[in-house]
Amino acid sequence: MNLKTPPTAVYPSTTINSLDYLDMTEIHLDQTSQKIPDPVKFVSIEELHAFPLPKALESLPPSVFQQFLESKDLLQGYLKQLKAYQEKQLEIIDQLGELDNILENVIHKQLIKDYAALVDKINQQIKSINIIYQEFLNLETYQYQLLSNNFNQDILKLKFKKLLEKTNQDSLNIVKNYHEKGESTDDDFNNMIENFKESRKLYHSRKEKLHRWEEERVSGFV
Repeated sequence: MNLKTPPTAVYPSTTINSLDYLDMTEIHLDQTSQKIPDPVKFVSIEELHAFPLPKALESLPPSVFQQFLESKDLLQGYLKQLKAYQEKQLEIIDQLGELDNILENVIHKQLIKDYAALVDKINQQIKSINIIYQEFLNLETYQYQLLSNNFNQDILKLKFKKLLEKTNQDSLNIVKNYHEKGESTDDDFNNMIENFKESRKLYHSRKEKLHRWEEERVSGFV
């Protein structure tokens, strides 16, 4: 049984390189020229300069002033009109604008695009791995076929019979070549006889082994 030569493995041009993979994963904000601003610090009561109270509040009648102290809305309104509060509010708005710019221009337009390209490259490499793995399975199957054929008793016997036929033909060729040579010396004749005897000896030895093998008196040949 003759096996066809396995097809030459053709692997994709995209190969997996650990260094290349590390380069692909180095996608983060450090690659951008923009830096995430530090969190805005809370403003303290001292920094608000809420005290002393304005004279207009201090001059209110006690009952009205008490209402002011007990009203959450009035207290918030008083705090929101303070200069330190308004400056802190503007600082927060500015920082929100910076963060919105980073979200739009860096994360949305750049990082998401980079990660999409990374995902695509990973998928291509997974596809390459699957192709290589399938090629491995094909070669593994071919290897098992070779092993099966090389150690199959029937096939080994067939090969040995062909070898026996060749040995017999070699013996006949020795005599044939001698006659075709034409004129020959005694040495030529003696050499032909010796070669023929050795060839026949080998032939009968192999024939006997095959006979014993077919009778299962031997397990095979090594």
